[in-house]
Parts: sequence; structure tokens; C-alpha cells
Amino acid sequence: MRNLLKEGLGTVVEETSLTRKLTIDGVTKAYPVYKVRLDQLFYNDQNDRIATWISQYKSDNGTDSFSELDRASYNATIERFIIQSNEAAIEKTQMNIQLVHQREPGVILADGRVIDGNRRFTCLRRLALKDEEFNWFETVILDTDIENGKKQIKMLELAIQHGEEKKVDYNPIDRLVGVYQDIVETELLTVEEYAYSTNETVFEVKKRIESAMLLVEFLEYIHMPKQYHIARDYQVVTVITDLQQLLKKCSTPEMRQKVKDAVFANIMMRTIGDSRKYIRNLGQMMDTGFFTAYIKDQERIGKALKEDLDEAAPTGKRDLDFFISTHEEAAENLQMSLDRSLLKAKKHETRNRPSQIVSKSITLLKDVDTNIFEKLTDSEKENLRGQLGRLSSVVERFDTMIDSDAPVSEKSEKKKDEPVISVVKTVVNTVQSKPRFFIAKRHFDEPFVNCLTAGKIISSLGFTVEFEALKGTPEQKTSFSYRAFFIDEYNEIISDIKEIVLNTGKVSKATFTLSPKVSSATSCMLALQSSNDGADELQQLIPFEVNISFTSEFDF
Repeated sequence: MRNLLKEGLGTVVEETSLTRKLTIDGVTKAYPVYKVRLDQLFYNDQNDRIATWISQYKSDNGTDSFSELDRASYNATIERFIIQSNEAAIEKTQMNIQLVHQREPGVILADGRVIDGNRRFTCLRRLALKDEEFNWFETVILDTDIENGKKQIKMLELAIQHGEEKKVDYNPIDRLVGVYQDIVETELLTVEEYAYSTNETVFEVKKRIESAMLLVEFLEYIHMPKQYHIARDYQVVTVITDLQQLLKKCSTPEMRQKVKDAVFANIMMRTIGDSRKYIRNLGQMMDTGFFTAYIKDQERIGKALKEDLDEAAPTGKRDLDFFISTHEEAAENLQMSLDRSLLKAKKHETRNRPSQIVSKSITLLKDVDTNIFEKLTDSEKENLRGQLGRLSSVVERFDTMIDSDAPVSEKSEKKKDEPVISVVKTVVNTVQSKPRFFIAKRHFDEPFVNCLTAGKIISSLGFTVEFEALKGTPEQKTSFSYRAFFIDEYNEIISDIKEIVLNTGKVSKATFTLSPKVSSATSCMLALQSSNDGADELQQLIPFEVNISFTSEFDF
């Protein structure tokens, strides 16, 4: 292969008066900058930034297709990858070079391989098509080649590309793929060498390796090993990274594997809307007694899904997309399984909240420094006695309400003159007379409706709720309507019914007026109903905690 420093000077390589400082093997010095004609240069296919794009090309065209490209086709192909990865950045850089020419020199090897400056090289190639003035690349030339200085070159590349000024535009998926290939797959670098080159701690690098390993496991789960572009298209970085913390909470390796399989199935079937919220919900549920049941349910659904996937054995994204489209019911079941478990966990939390609040109140009262009582003025003492009287009234009221909610058998003892059978009959008839709503089949042509207000406490009878529509597939509608209203634990509607028009990419708001009886409740649920649902059908039930103060009654 031609050595540009030895054979190109005076023809395709010109000397300049410029220099650029580089640190190689721990030694920093100024290297001379040359002007090299563009047709002598070629892209570095081992650059981490384009690994996902190369994997996609090989998937679409065959494993050996990329290595069989001639120099011109090779450069044209990678140029397309670089433009597609960040077209806005390319346009900005190109405009800047056109106005003030190349300001920052690149770095190449003696054979013409571009180590640093792919974006600048791309912009110059495009500009040179119209103006010969841009047909030169200003760069340092390292007198080595990729085979003889592979580790050295990779460490230099990482140091340049992971510099503080460059981290911002480095795609997270590319960083995961890069750390996996450089440390795990090829063993080109040690963890310590990688950390040194990227100016990171060993802990940070090891954490990224853990995420990268989960990424690799996911691709193997869906029968797409090393097809990193799938992970890029699925935008899995956030959910994969957050999954690490969730797995650390698993008590056994068996549970760890089951949780991974459940999350992988949901990623594949695109049932995850807000990935951070999804993992957060699983983490909160893990602290309750409902998580094991949830995982068992997900395992049941996922097992049948995985058997079908293994049989289908997809080899590319098109096959995978077809598989997903033919298993909409499984996706629906995965989503409903999560919704049911979250609802149960929320109800359990709501039922325990009174005890938690009372327990917290007791703790706070015990922390009161009673020695301060003797230092209070008469008016302060009188005020404290008044507050204690009000507190006593609240405690007495709560005690009465708890007694009124006693089981039927207890109440019958208090009402000796009333037969037990008649009481039971009354209760049964009351329950049966209450309306019921059912979770309907999901409409897959409609985006998922995400309630942005979920988790907020209802503190007044006027309550505003915000919604957003999240598209899972391009085929889903961009605009559709929902009905929303609040119901109590008996499935009775306790608010006005709002017709909400939802548009993807926009936040919709609705203000509800709740029934006065809600003020004595501790919880209620927001019901979401598609315009395509029946009168007794719902798409979602979202629990809300109620904490409306009794100011008018107790002056609290």
C-alpha cells in the first residue's frame, strides 16, 4: 500500500506551516500538518461511530458485501452513513468550511485512512464536486498503518473523539457498541487502557460494558446477533442502561434472568412508551408483593412468544417487523399484564397509606421536645391545647369511620334485632347493582395515551390532567379522540365526562369537576375510553390518590 509521506510529497501531498498537538503513548508533541488530495484518502471502517451502519449494510447485502466494495464505492457508502447519522451537523459544518475553509486539521495514517475528521472529510468531498478549491484535506500524517499500530491508533482515536468538546455529539448506542468491540469482542484494549484514552474512570467504563453486554443479550434474544442497527432503531439505550439497576435488586440469578426476558420481550414488541417510567414502575413494584406475580404472568406470555420467535427465526429487520405485526395479541397481553399489576400495587399502596400517615404522625409527635412546653407563653399554650383538641377530634372521627366499616358479622352483633341473612342479602344486592367497566381490546391503530399527571395527588374538587399520545408505529393515527372521567371503587362515575382530542407531539389538557363525596375518599381512578370502545369498555384505568383537606370543618 502506498505511503503518502514517502511517495506523495510534492504531488498529492503538500507541506504547510501548521502543526497540531497530539498525545501518543503518553507523549504530547506538535506534529506537522500537510495538505492531502481527497482522492488519496479513505474512511476508517473501524470507527465506532459507524459500527451500527456497517452492521445494517451487511444485514441488507450479505456478510461479505462490505469487504468486496472497491475504493470509490467504499467511500461513497460510508459517506452516506455519516450523512444519515447526523445530517444537520453535516450541513452546519459544510456551510462553515465553505465560508472560512477548514480550520481544524484532521489525522490520517500514511496509507490515507482517516482517523480523525470524517465529518470534515465528508464536507470537503461534497464541496469539491463543485469547486476544485476544496479538493485538499489539511491533516497530520502518522507514519504507520492500521495493522502495525492497531492498539495505538485506537487509543488515539478514542482520545480525540471522546474529548470533552466531542462527547456531546457521540451517539450513546455507538459508545456501547464501541466499548464492547474494543474490550470484550476483540480484546484490543483493557478496561484501564480504554478508561485512560477516554479520560473516564474504570468504574464508568465497567458500567458501560455491563450495558453493552445487555445490549448484546437482547440482540441474541431476538435472533439478531451483532445487528447493532436494530438496537439503534429500537432506541434501547435508555431502557437497557436503567435495567442494570433493576437487575441488581433481584435476589437470585433465576429472577434476574426472568426479569431480563420480560423486559426484552416488551422491547421487542414495542409495548414500552416512556422507558424511564417503565423501569421506574417495575422498580417500585419490586418493593411490593405483586412483582413475583407480575413476572410469572410475563413469563407465561413471553414463553409462548419466544417459542414462536425461535420457530420463525427472523434474519433481518423486515422479518422481525412481520413477526411483531402477527403477534399483536401477545403485545396487548404484555401491556395489560403490566397495567393490572401496577393497578393492584397502587391499590395496595393506597389502602396502606392511612396507616403510613398515622405512623409518620406518631413518629413526629414523639420527636417533639416536651421541655419546651414550660417556655411557652399562655397564648401559645392555649393555641397548642386547641390544636390538640382538633387532633383528638380527627382521631375520634377516624376511629368512628373505621368502626362503621367493620365486617358484616361484627355489625350484626351490634344490631341484635336485625337478622344476619337480611344484612348479607342487602350487601350482595348492593354490590350487584353497581355498574362495571371492562378493559377492552387495545386499538393498535391508535397511539398509546400517556397520562402525564399520573402520580399527582388530587387535593381539590377541580383537577387538571395532562395527556400525550405516543406513536409506536408509523401506521398509527396522528389525531384521535378519547373520553375521560373519574370513577370510584364501586365503578360509579364521580366527575364530568370530557371529550379529549389527542394529537401526537402535543400535550392535551382537561379540567375535571369531581363530586363533593370525593373529599372523603382516599383514592379514585381515571378512566380512559376510546371513541371506538363500547359504553362499558375502557382502555386504561389510572389510580389517583386523594387528599382533600377538611379546612372548613377542622380549620387545618
